[in-house]
Amino acid sequence: MTVKTFYLNSEKTVYLKAYMLDDVEGLPFCNKRPAILILPGGGYEYCSAREAEPIAMRYAAEGYNTFILIYSVKKRYPASLLNAAYAIKKIRERSEEFNIDPDKLAVWGASSGGHLAACTATMWSDPVIYKALDCKPEDIRPNAAVLSYPVISGVTNPHKGSFDILLGEYPTRDDLSKLSAENRVTPKTPPIFIWCTADDDCVPAQNSLVMAKACVSNKVPCELHMYDSGPHGLSTCDKATGWNEYFYLDNCKKWIELSVKFLEKYMNV
Repeated sequence: MTVKTFYLNSEKTVYLKAYMLDDVEGLPFCNKRPAILILPGGGYEYCSAREAEPIAMRYAAEGYNTFILIYSVKKRYPASLLNAAYAIKKIRERSEEFNIDPDKLAVWGASSGGHLAACTATMWSDPVIYKALDCKPEDIRPNAAVLSYPVISGVTNPHKGSFDILLGEYPTRDDLSKLSAENRVTPKTPPIFIWCTADDDCVPAQNSLVMAKACVSNKVPCELHMYDSGPHGLSTCDKATGWNEYFYLDNCKKWIELSVKFLEKYMNV
């Protein structure tokens, strides 16, 4: 495996950390691997390490070249979304260097990173985004999205802290609605895999439900898994991210395997 860091701004505060697997003759994926862009959570205040490399390693084990984005935090919209869209653009432009298939690029996000991933999947055709990056809309459209216990809605059981950072402390309902990912789903939204826990006391499960409902309404392929119990911020649901003492999380751990199968189906991996 080759690990490299690529800075995306002159201040070196926004960057991609790439994990590129070595080619092994005769093994699957060695000729143009699928890729996944990882957007950690952290309430738009920081990028959570426990939702970064542990996730990258799990998808790498499945044959993916993985890219962790450390994006702008404590910044108003659209700073972080522009970071994510620009990362997709650059990964595709350098697909030969990264040995990836540019048409098999998924995005993964957890919590507020899930909101960022959902916005990336639904707002790629917004002129505010693609014109700022001087590219075509399809250049920044991910081929699929995986959302882990995501922040989605600014109006339905919102995670107030995330939207306060994106829009300020007193946002209008109209602004909240525009940044509610469920309102941005269209029939051109890529396939979306979502999972959460029913008793999440930080980001209510209703966020996942409204996103899934929007996908169904727009005939977007969608898979939703709601596990009965588990705290917020589960990441890989195991000792690698500090959850080994919670025996009941064995069921939640299945999300990784299920998401891989979902990506295999809808990205033709």
